[in-house]
Amino acid sequence: MNSALIAERVRVAFVEAGVVLGVATFPGGQTADGLTVGDWPEGTTVTGLEVIISANPRQRVVPAFAFLGFQTSFPIRLVNQSGQEDLEAAVNAIAEAFWPLADDPALLEESRDYPEQVTLAVTAD
Repeated sequence: MNSALIAERVRVAFVEAGVVLGVATFPGGQTADGLTVGDWPEGTTVTGLEVIISANPRQRVVPAFAFLGFQTSFPIRLVNQSGQEDLEAAVNAIAEAFWPLADDPALLEESRDYPEQVTLAVTAD
C-alpha cells in the first residue's frame, strides 16, 4: 500500500466516523480538504483539522529470534489548527481503519508556538 492509498483510507474512515477535515487554502485562493501527503505547497494555510501523511514509508526490523523482515509504516500527524477539533475522534477513526497501529498515538500539547497535535503511524498492509 502506498501513501495515496493510505490517504484515501483515512478520508473514508473520517467520513464513516463523522470526523470533518479542515480546509487548506493555497496561495492562488483555491481550497481543498486539509489532508495532504507530504508537505503542503509554500504559502498554504489550513484551518480546522489538518492531516499530514508522510510521503515516504518508514521501515523497521520486526523483532524476533530470527530475522522476519521489515515492517513498513507511514507516520501521520493530526493538527488541531482551530483549537476546536476532536483529535481523539480522528485517532479513533484511523485506529478503526488500520488496527493495529504501527506506533501508538502521542499527544503534543498546545503551546504558545504550536497548536495541539497527535502523531501516530499506520502499517501499510
